[in-house]
Amino acid sequence: MLGLLRAEQFEVSTDVPSARQFGPSSRRTGLMVSEIMYHPPDPFGDEMEYVELFNTEPVDHDISGFRICSEIDYRFPEGTTVPTLSYLVVGRNPAFLEASYMTNGAPYRTGVLGPYTNRLSKTSGRLRLRNRWDALLLEVEYSDSASWLAAVDGAGSSLVLSSPDFGENNAHA
Repeated sequence: MLGLLRAEQFEVSTDVPSARQFGPSSRRTGLMVSEIMYHPPDPFGDEMEYVELFNTEPVDHDISGFRICSEIDYRFPEGTTVPTLSYLVVGRNPAFLEASYMTNGAPYRTGVLGPYTNRLSKTSGRLRLRNRWDALLLEVEYSDSASWLAAVDGAGSSLVLSSPDFGENNAHA
């Protein structure tokens, strides 16, 4: 997935994504991993880690029983729905995230779920999204190697998918 994500400053945008961002990153699902905060800046530490999903579909998506696994592990509870063209955030410490900087009231952001178990690796890792039957829907890798932007390695930025229509593992995305 080298080059798939770009750095975004440590703040939540209230801008509605462009039409280009609405395209799915996979043919297996209309969901995509749109943002990963894997190495938050000090003094926040691991409390600010999160993974963000985006529903590109024109209908709400029930993700009850789905899970994010590999580096972290989180199973979505029954009744969890990602509204159409909306974001859902899963955080290591949801209350801390909500109180710290996800309180801007963006209409397309549904809130923070969690907590998840384990921690996101600070060097490189892999996240998988599996459905309720454990079928693999998405697999996303990240890294702090020299090819990636330095701003995402503890300097206050997150990884953000910039061109999902290229696919989740295309370097041009």
